[in-house]
Amino acid sequence: MEPTPWDPEGVTVVLDPNGQLVGTHPSNLDAKQLYKLLVAARCLDLRLGRAGLPMWASAAGEEAALVSTALVSRESDWIYPGFRDVAVALARGLEIEAIVAGLFAGDEVGPGRIASATHRIAPPTDALGIHLGLASGRAHAQKLDGSGAATFALFGEGLTTTGAFHESTMLASSLGLPLVMVCRSQLWPDGAPAEAGTVGDSVADRAKAAGLWVRRVDGADALGTHAAIEAAADRARQGRGPSLVEVVVTQMHRDPPAHRDPVERLRRHLDNTGAWTQTLQDVIEAEVRGSLDRALRVVNEETSA
Repeated sequence: MEPTPWDPEGVTVVLDPNGQLVGTHPSNLDAKQLYKLLVAARCLDLRLGRAGLPMWASAAGEEAALVSTALVSRESDWIYPGFRDVAVALARGLEIEAIVAGLFAGDEVGPGRIASATHRIAPPTDALGIHLGLASGRAHAQKLDGSGAATFALFGEGLTTTGAFHESTMLASSLGLPLVMVCRSQLWPDGAPAEAGTVGDSVADRAKAAGLWVRRVDGADALGTHAAIEAAADRARQGRGPSLVEVVVTQMHRDPPAHRDPVERLRRHLDNTGAWTQTLQDVIEAEVRGSLDRALRVVNEETSA
């Protein structure tokens, strides 16, 4: 397939647009399980978008970065997500009922937020970029206690224009913190590139200049995204310092070509290997939708009581 304006440049790829392997498949990754989580995350995102949740913004197209971060993380690791990063909680093992309750009914951190001390998911912060400083502090504590754990921080490329981003990268670099930054850079094929407005260079280039180990990957390639985040996490746990993985993503509401969808590209790969069937697809979607229906019904009953 010939490259299109929708395809990012300068990225590492494991799965090509047709779902064919052109790189090394992560040896310990169950691609079928990854696909199930991507589909579940997409179903959840679409349903929440139709549910009238105030200030909700879709993360469709960004699932590979979110799900892979949760899968790579260990029980002792902490994850610092943003407001839209609900797929992290789903892949980390939080029940859909708890996710829906947190978004609609709220908990100790208020409505519209997902957080769980049990699952080591920190609550999103209201002020832009503050969670990067908090994640750096957590990583510093992990380094001091010698636990071998890592901290993950998720954000979009717009946050890289803030002082909090630069302060956090320099702090992490100077102290050699076990911090993994996962940045989603949106691709705008009919406009400026992802790095426009951010001093001209890509986020990965600027993080590398700050002393971080970096990778720039295609967010439509779930296997490549997982491999890059896993490599960054391994470095952090080995005491080799902080990393930044820039994942170039395409939002699905812009009607991109099908190969820009991480769910579809991985489906093509599984179909090529005989692991995908329409029955599998129907079962996954039915399970997620059934859980969502039950969770939303409970929330509606509680709010109307």
